[in-house]
Amino acid sequence: MNDIFSKNYSVSVKQCPMQNSNMFIAIYRWIRRYAVLLVLLAIISWKIGSTLLYGMPPVPQLPPSGYVLEQGTVTLQWNRGNIDKPITLQIATTKDFEEPLFDKEVSGITHPYADNLQRGQVYYWRLIQDDVPGPISNFVVSKQHINL
Repeated sequence: MNDIFSKNYSVSVKQCPMQNSNMFIAIYRWIRRYAVLLVLLAIISWKIGSTLLYGMPPVPQLPPSGYVLEQGTVTLQWNRGNIDKPITLQIATTKDFEEPLFDKEVSGITHPYADNLQRGQVYYWRLIQDDVPGPISNFVVSKQHINL
């Protein structure tokens, strides 16, 4: 009679893929190589998703940021965006808009402004819609008036 314990059985056990250090190294290299790309892809997806969900806010168009005025009147222009809500225009002498010189609801896509503009002063302006401030733009009134 054959005893099953007396025979020498060889059993082959396959190695689990997760125990393979080469696989860990390959995954680590792939993540390291594509991490920046994955982060950029996530940011772009978030921006596109939020724009589709909430709409495009208004953005300052003219005058371009850093524009130097030769006179004391400026006409600010922006794109309306695709949100159907009121727009508030703010103008200030500081980027933090703590004490705005102008803070009113506006309609359309342009607004003239000439209230006591001082020569050499930088003025910052932005648009707020649905309690979300948009990008900041600026302009400066020339220190010297030049007649051409």
